[in-house]
Amino acid sequence: MRKAVGAVLFFGSWLVYALLIFVAVDSDWSIAEKFGLAAALYGISWVTFIAGSVLLGPELLEKIKIMIRPKNKK
Repeated sequence: MRKAVGAVLFFGSWLVYALLIFVAVDSDWSIAEKFGLAAALYGISWVTFIAGSVLLGPELLEKIKIMIRPKNKK
């Protein structure tokens, strides 16, 4: 259950950027309102990303390291 919630938070954090585009193009709000809402959404995105990473645990970090680390040629 922990990993499922972590995966939803981790990958769901990227969905916030679609809302940021909507906020940027909506003309009903003032510049100050757009800035405040965009800053709040950006903060929420980072919080959910970090929370998802913590819930997924060190296994996620090890998988990412394996994908990034070049293969040793002997």
